[in-house]
Amino acid sequence: MELKLLAVAILLPAISAVLCYLFRKASIRNVIVVATALIMFFVAGAFVKILFDNGGKITIELHDFAAMSTELAIKLLDLLLFIYFIFIGVKLKKPLIVGLTFLQLIPLLIFEFIIRPHELERAFVIDYLSLIMILLVSIIGPIITIFAIGYMKEHEHHLHLKKTRQPRFFIILFIFLGAMNGLVMTNNILWLYFFWEVTTLCSFLLISHDGNELSIKNATRALLINMAGGVAFILGIIAIYKVKQTLAIDEIASVKSLADVGTILPLGLGLLCFAGFTKSAQFPFQSWLLGAMVAPTPVSAMLHSSTMVKAGVYLIVRLAPAYYGTTLAKVIAVVGGFTFLAGSAIAISQSNGKRVLAYSTIANLGLIVCCAGLGNPIALGAAILLIIFHAVSKGLLFLCMGTIEQGIGSRDIEDMQGLMKRMPFTAVITVIGMISMLLPPFGVLISKWLAIEASVDRSPVVLILVVLGSAFTVVFWAKWIGIVLTMSYKTKIPGEKLSFSVRSALSVLFVGVLACSIGIAPLFNKLIMPQIQSFQIGGDFIEGINGGLWLNGGTLGGFGIVYFFIVVFLVMLLVPLFMKKAKPETMKTPYLCGENTSDTRGIDFISPADKVDQVIVRNYYLSGVFGENNLTLWVNIVAGAIILIMFGVVI
Repeated sequence: MELKLLAVAILLPAISAVLCYLFRKASIRNVIVVATALIMFFVAGAFVKILFDNGGKITIELHDFAAMSTELAIKLLDLLLFIYFIFIGVKLKKPLIVGLTFLQLIPLLIFEFIIRPHELERAFVIDYLSLIMILLVSIIGPIITIFAIGYMKEHEHHLHLKKTRQPRFFIILFIFLGAMNGLVMTNNILWLYFFWEVTTLCSFLLISHDGNELSIKNATRALLINMAGGVAFILGIIAIYKVKQTLAIDEIASVKSLADVGTILPLGLGLLCFAGFTKSAQFPFQSWLLGAMVAPTPVSAMLHSSTMVKAGVYLIVRLAPAYYGTTLAKVIAVVGGFTFLAGSAIAISQSNGKRVLAYSTIANLGLIVCCAGLGNPIALGAAILLIIFHAVSKGLLFLCMGTIEQGIGSRDIEDMQGLMKRMPFTAVITVIGMISMLLPPFGVLISKWLAIEASVDRSPVVLILVVLGSAFTVVFWAKWIGIVLTMSYKTKIPGEKLSFSVRSALSVLFVGVLACSIGIAPLFNKLIMPQIQSFQIGGDFIEGINGGLWLNGGTLGGFGIVYFFIVVFLVMLLVPLFMKKAKPETMKTPYLCGENTSDTRGIDFISPADKVDQVIVRNYYLSGVFGENNLTLWVNIVAGAIILIMFGVVI
């Protein structure tokens, strides 16, 4: 049963991709997309049941013919993958792509055919962390593909395409999902490397989907940065194998792996973490994720929520017990903490909604890396919680952003004034999505609180980085929320027309955001706590009790999240009652430093030369302090220096 589910989770998306290519009619393709999504939901649910029935771990061994066939197939696909990378480099006339391909291919061939590693029987091991990732990939990913049905139709209409490119689009999306499932399920680090590189290729193809000069340029940059990470990945595998003589991820990630070896294993782990930095867009590798914003919004949602960047932090968190308590861990915590601070600071200066979301993602990924570096049970709990809550909330926000962009024709935050009147359904969900990244009782804030708690006694530097970064996130989310909630004096709010696929995707993710936060206690106790216990790292612990999360059974404080939600619910009931009592005639028009007109909205005034002007209210973006052009070079230099120090301490 487990093997069949595994095969479906990895191969079904690939089969659906082929069907999307063969059946070009939109109605048939839509049925394939929805059917695949439903099957993936079922597969994710089945994995939950089997994992609990098996005591928290599923081990799938491949014997004899199946093992040899799978191993051979992955080697052949690896080779085809690198040949295709070379083709891309030649086609784009980018010798650096060809060079990076050979820098991966040559060590891989030496490792495979000269060193000849011992292959694993326990090819796939699924534990709670893998299960969490499976749920994110197999639930959020398909929801995004359903959203894409309605979005891509409108997107291609705006591009005036004569021939649809949707078959290609959905093919790559599905292969992406299958590769991610393989990546988080395999226990063979060489196979993980293969799936890792498949996601690199898929991201390149998706970012360049529109085929214009800018999209190809940004996709190429993403490919180069991630291929640099791929070089580090294969070198890290070889270094680790030289010491541990195993490809098994669970053995590599065992607690205190560094305690009994010389310098090569720390170097190997450092190289793997470097690969994770590139994949998760840590500074100074953030530019590829920012450039990826040129892609259609479902691609952005996929990259930011359930795939690609999550692969990077998954690897770093997975290896956390191996480097726990070492100097390497301390530097990793600083790398993540600095990225959290820098990403949050630059986001303040952004008025493009997608770029705000992108910097927010980079910042939160940095916080996850930071927690992995801190490595104690509280920090690891915060890291895994943040993986979950960030995926759900950011998936929702990107889909909202795409809907808004198609609705008002702009990504600029300032153009979203009065959005509540024009797109009330989307506006409400967007605001709640942003609040879920910012305020209690939602899980992202709880994760930040845990990160601060975890760093108090371990690293004053990290503590300062996390506190400042958290403060900056309040600034950029609060001003965006204020713009969206801006209302005129006209109270009539029209309905909003959305396609069924778009509305249903937004609604399901919105429910997911609420459900995860309300159910944070059982979520933590059932899925996260057992994983942290399996890491076998002692220290203060988190427990889900009394409807929230508490430290050491409540002796060190906590959040009773359910009570917060009860208060929020009461406020939501009472505010409309008070609003009804606020009569329009009691509202006063603002004083505009000039003579007001008869305009009852209060936005027209008589300026010098008796000209009637309108009041324009804009947010502060503090570009002189937090401007992208001012900060990027310097934060890249600092981040690069920290990473060099990291390698300095492991060599």
